[in-house]
Amino acid sequence: MSREVRNVLARLRWPEEYIRTLRDIFAPAEIHLADKDDTERVRELLGFCDVAVIDGVLDDSFLSAPNLKWAHCDQSGIDAYAPRRLADSDLIVTSSKGRSGPVLAEHAVFFMLAFCYDVKRLLRAQSRRVWADHNQDGLRGLYGRKVCIVGYGATGSHLARQCRAFGMEITAYRRRNIPADVEGVTMFSLEAGDRLEEAVRGADFTVMCAALNDDSCHMLGTDEIAAMKPGGVLVNMARAQLVDDVAMQAALRSGQLGGAGLDVTDPVEPLPPWHRLWGQPNLLLTPHVTPQMPDRTARTLDILRENAGRYRRGEPLKFAFGVEDVFSRGQRPEYFRGYHRIMATWKWIGERLA
Repeated sequence: MSREVRNVLARLRWPEEYIRTLRDIFAPAEIHLADKDDTERVRELLGFCDVAVIDGVLDDSFLSAPNLKWAHCDQSGIDAYAPRRLADSDLIVTSSKGRSGPVLAEHAVFFMLAFCYDVKRLLRAQSRRVWADHNQDGLRGLYGRKVCIVGYGATGSHLARQCRAFGMEITAYRRRNIPADVEGVTMFSLEAGDRLEEAVRGADFTVMCAALNDDSCHMLGTDEIAAMKPGGVLVNMARAQLVDDVAMQAALRSGQLGGAGLDVTDPVEPLPPWHRLWGQPNLLLTPHVTPQMPDRTARTLDILRENAGRYRRGEPLKFAFGVEDVFSRGQRPEYFRGYHRIMATWKWIGERLA
């Protein structure tokens, strides 16, 4: 059954050129712009709009909007608001899943190469003007080493291609029993009854690329880390809660993990300066700053263009939220009053001392 679009809430801070494209995609519907901080304007528009395109994730006000039929969240993951009641509702929710897959994969390779070349030691030596070549025999590149990619969506698929170019042995683990789209990848899946422990066995590198939900939360724990090659490296480019943080830190201290490259932290970002992760000598931490795609918003618009056509034709939408995506622990913990002010001040000081 076909569906008509009349009014679209656009809670976006996009340049005018992208807004024009958005108007073209939903024409002849009317586009109503709103700022994220203008809660009164957003509430007013939710009273009559049938489609919403927003920066960030939903909240309860979207779920209770009387005429809203479809909401698109302009980000890859929406686990910050993914309750069971959302899956049980009639509201269609989609995301821009996969839009940054190529550079997220590059970021993972950056971490892997940084550990291969012991970058921390090299930078320390350079700052001291020391020609530090005494550890060359202890270095080993990516060629011939084993990587396990946990989660095989857009990021995992791009990473598999990049790892294949480096001549690595590749295993992957995904939810559904679907063969890999890259030659030479040995695939394991939850649907086939495989355990993650089997996929990571003997891995030099394990890279987390999976979506966060109730089933994947803490999917990599003590047993899975123990199955990796002793001294292996964990890379997390997805969500921190995919990994059991206590198990990871214990493995880093014991040497079971030779290192970890994290772009995400649990339970909070930014990571406060008193957190013990900062003191881990075998840790590389980036503050959730994967480089932008040159055409990231354009890729979102491509998703919206295809889904707008599907919506009007009454077809299933791409990247639609379902019961398997429910994450009932999606809310971040509340920290003491003034926490964010302290973090902003600390960042200001750090940037000027750098």
